[in-house]
Amino acid sequence: MKNDEERENFYNSICGSEILVRIEIFLPSANPDKYYDGLFLYLNDEGKIVNAEYYYNEGGDAAVKQLDEDSLMLVKDLFEDELSLEIE
Repeated sequence: MKNDEERENFYNSICGSEILVRIEIFLPSANPDKYYDGLFLYLNDEGKIVNAEYYYNEGGDAAVKQLDEDSLMLVKDLFEDELSLEIE
């Protein structure tokens, strides 16, 4: 942005409901060079987990999967109280 006014206009044009923050959680791996996995957690502007995905990479074979509703509830129970989000 060229100046503070442009930057402020840009920030003001973004509706709060359009903000989605992605947090990546790396799960422990005994051999991360060969296998690693984790979670992508998606938080809304209130800091609530609204979606989550599980990913893995095993020797170059990789995938990302949307969590089903039961798994999403488990992730919320495990992590939601530990996360906070402050947007100015």
